[in-house]
Amino acid sequence: MPCYTTTIIDMGFFSSDKTLYREKLGILLNQISALSPEEKEYVKAIFGKYAADGISKFEAEKAIRELKFNFSDNLDSTEVEKIKIKILSFFT
Repeated sequence: MPCYTTTIIDMGFFSSDKTLYREKLGILLNQISALSPEEKEYVKAIFGKYAADGISKFEAEKAIRELKFNFSDNLDSTEVEKIKIKILSFFT
């Protein structure tokens, strides 16, 4: 009798078929009025680390964590939260 093992990841609970590309990222960031043009460019650069073939939800979450825990940038916690909400809503 074969033994099948299925993980949560295999079942797709943490995956999304959507991919976020640079152009759409720019559009989403432009919808966040609290961000200055310089802050938007900074956020694009952080996300750009993961954008080789587009950004998956997992990669977006990694970029958001990086923004959240980088205390040397000019983003405050409310701005990072707005970015998180806007970007992750793309994947739902």
